[in-house]
Amino acid sequence: MFILFSNLLGVIPTFESPTMAPAVPLGIAVATFLYYNGAGIKAQGIVGHIKHFMGPVWWLAPFMFGIEIISHLIRPVSLTIRLFANMLAGEQVTIAFMNLIPIGAPAILMGLHTFVSFLQAFIFMILSMAYVGMAVAHEDH
Repeated sequence: MFILFSNLLGVIPTFESPTMAPAVPLGIAVATFLYYNGAGIKAQGIVGHIKHFMGPVWWLAPFMFGIEIISHLIRPVSLTIRLFANMLAGEQVTIAFMNLIPIGAPAILMGLHTFVSFLQAFIFMILSMAYVGMAVAHEDH
């Protein structure tokens, strides 16, 4: 909900969306990272959570472990860049069109910016839920 409301602040004239500053989406992404790893450890224990990084077969474990660690460490970066860049780009496009066509176009672009805000909050939420779901999933062998 915080992401949605902070994104929508950019629609109000003279306000700026807080998610346009890289520190805000980074903080939310790091909190998501810590939460889904904590949930994975709680659901499977430390050993079970680490086994999750090893892959499906034992002989691929050394290779898969490195790939999985990199994959998990890059998730906060991916979430941050996706949210920050999309909100910044939406704001820049709106400002550019407001300077080109000051009457009429801003209202249409504010509607588009509102849609993008909802969409980005939804994507962030779905990815966070997917990460938690993957972290707590028990694999049957």
